[in-house]
Amino acid sequence: MFSTELVGGRRIAVVLQPGDDIFGALGEACRAHGIEQGYLPVFLGAFTEVSLIGTCLPVDDEDLPMKDSVRLTNVEGTGSGTIAWDADSSSVQVHLHVAIGMKSKSAEAHAGHLLGGTVHYVTEVVVEEVLAPRFLRRADPAAHNIPNLVFAPV
Repeated sequence: MFSTELVGGRRIAVVLQPGDDIFGALGEACRAHGIEQGYLPVFLGAFTEVSLIGTCLPVDDEDLPMKDSVRLTNVEGTGSGTIAWDADSSSVQVHLHVAIGMKSKSAEAHAGHLLGGTVHYVTEVVVEEVLAPRFLRRADPAAHNIPNLVFAPV
């Protein structure tokens, strides 16, 4: 475990419109406001489709990172996440986890890491900018080399 004090910046509200690609629109909003890192305390809306890490098949080792994904349609949900700057691509990397309910199946729920999706109805997001320390994503050997959030030394 490690922790650090955050130096906050601006707070912006983002309204994603029907047909918007979730990650593309969030990246565009960050570019428009010059935000390179932060967190998303509010992410909620309705989606025509989303993809989450997961499977409906038996898993041999639940400790290993999941390579499969599931696609869900006509869902609503909420989530939160972080934004880190990726110097290699000169763009933000948004990391979101969501809880999604399938409207046509009594809101049967699925939760996990969001891989992508398209907005159905309006989706509302709050972005809290973090000015310091620098957020980075680095492969973490203790977590099967999944890129995890780290803080650059001040």
